Amino acid sequence: MKIVWLIRHGQTPANADENYRMDSFATPSLPLTQLGIKQAEQVVNYFNSAPDLIITSPYLRTKQTADLLIKRYPRVRKERWPITREFAYLSSEKSSNATRSEMRPRGKEYWDRGDPDYFDGAGAETFRDFIQRVRCTIRRLKNRRERFIILFGHEFFISAIRFLSERKPRRIGSKQMREFRDYLFSHRIPNGEKIELIL
Repeated sequence: MKIVWLIRHGQTPANADENYRMDSFATPSLPLTQLGIKQAEQVVNYFNSAPDLIITSPYLRTKQTADLLIKRYPRVRKERWPITREFAYLSSEKSSNATRSEMRPRGKEYWDRGDPDYFDGAGAETFRDFIQRVRCTIRRLKNRRERFIILFGHEFFISAIRFLSERKPRRIGSKQMREFRDYLFSHRIPNGEKIELIL
């Protein structure tokens, strides 16, 4: 049996303040807030023994959330997987220097369109490509020899892993895209929360 803990990063300024301006919807450089640092400290309390592998996305917030655990278990293997970056469905060019509240109408329009092949522009990816990334990540996790793996990630990405693992959709179309949206918003993952996955 292989156990994977999916841990969402701690709070960032964009999580804390809807009027915080950022470069894009999935800005890689967002740091943790003071509350986010405290949430990272709480993450360490989940552990009674060392994991076999710690994975982070390339984003600063996942690395910062993992740092204390890495310091506690310095001999554990650590890897950064770019494939686990957050889902950027809105173009960074169109979202530059925007707040979450300003981006919300565009986000609603995106999900209402329900087109898994829609590409919003530079810095974005299609829903189909996002799901392909998630499926590839699941395969990589299954193929690892380690038995207890920790993946520090992002809400959309972790939710997609859960959605694919539970619902097991064979194809990705408008119906599955809307089902994922509904799943995401009915299974919110707080900052610093741990989700256990058995592979």
